[in-house]
Amino acid sequence: MRWLKRFHDEHAAVDYILIKLEGNLKDIEHGAAGMNVIWELKEMVDIINNVIIPHFKAEEKDVYPEALRLSDDKSFIMGMYEEHNILYDAFAEFIASLGEENLGMQVQQGDKLARVIAKSKYSEVSEAPKNLDQPPEKTETLHINKEALLRSGYQIIQLLGKHIQKEETQLYEILNKK
Repeated sequence: MRWLKRFHDEHAAVDYILIKLEGNLKDIEHGAAGMNVIWELKEMVDIINNVIIPHFKAEEKDVYPEALRLSDDKSFIMGMYEEHNILYDAFAEFIASLGEENLGMQVQQGDKLARVIAKSKYSEVSEAPKNLDQPPEKTETLHINKEALLRSGYQIIQLLGKHIQKEETQLYEILNKK
């Protein structure tokens, strides 16, 4: 069951990323966001698109059907599928809330990130930029929907964290019945 080890490793990595996302959301929420939050939000979108969603698809193709075959509790497995669907919606809202200029998505109405950063007590603090090979993006050209970003971001953190915990405990037990 080497594939279970791979899924476990991906779960551990996502748990770590969720802590980082929560810190970024709290900085935005409390007006303490620095320039690097732009790149970190972009990194989160990349992780959603290139790690989490493919991970979900692999689980839906291989892991969950096997668990359905082995489990006496079909409602638990169907609930896991439903959590994926809820998270897909939260991912879409999170990505859309960041706007077109920084992610190629449809522009959403909302606060400009520049306003969020400008209100920050750390707005004058100089940060070492994450991507030294490219200049920092002009925050005044970025549009975000702060409310949607916070709502979907916190939903991702809470539900994905619980979802991973269920997979690591209950789902793991079901799959080890073989």
